[in-house]
Amino acid sequence: MTLGEKIKRLRTEKGITQESLAEKVNVSRSAIAKWETNSGVPEISNLIMISRIFDISVDQLMDDTRAIGKTDVKTEIKSDCSEYAGNFYDIELNGWNDGVEDVLIINEDKDFLFYQKPLKREYVFGLIGKKYITSLKASKPSDIAQKDIKIIDKNYFCRKHVFVELAVKEGFIKGFFDFRNDDYQDVVIQSFTDSSVLLKFGEEIDINTISKIEELEVMA
Repeated sequence: MTLGEKIKRLRTEKGITQESLAEKVNVSRSAIAKWETNSGVPEISNLIMISRIFDISVDQLMDDTRAIGKTDVKTEIKSDCSEYAGNFYDIELNGWNDGVEDVLIINEDKDFLFYQKPLKREYVFGLIGKKYITSLKASKPSDIAQKDIKIIDKNYFCRKHVFVELAVKEGFIKGFFDFRNDDYQDVVIQSFTDSSVLLKFGEEIDINTISKIEELEVMA
């Protein structure tokens, strides 16, 4: 299987358009079309980006003797979260990490719990690192119908302005002794892999250090 055939299969199996993949890799749509028809070859930096987006090794992409099947395409496992329906929740985190209050729990995967937080006239969405949760308690009843709740996964946060909070260990005073979060108050996420979050302009964050991501409120 050629490199172009692999890129096309990975893209289509994940339901990503050429335009969307072009945005993720920061190239033109015509570049994606050329790669998929073997009329051009991605530069090594673009190959690395593609491998991160589809969570597959560069060796697997470049080895023409190896085909890619559906088992090579990782998809998100979504939960219906029915056990959380009908209530808003308070989520507390360990250490000095900020939790959230009065949120709807709308989805989860192996790493994160996804929430919807009401503002004055609309909602913002966020995620919480599950390994840092110490308690999850119903705070008040919700009268929002299940059909009106938007189900998201972590890819929702790609190409959006968000703030990212990294886990702060017990014993550190957040905002004074630990400056790591100061760099991530307004960043744009390029893509997720199983082990990292890739930010715009190339910086990577270890996914295991993330306690919270929340989209920034859009100001009128």
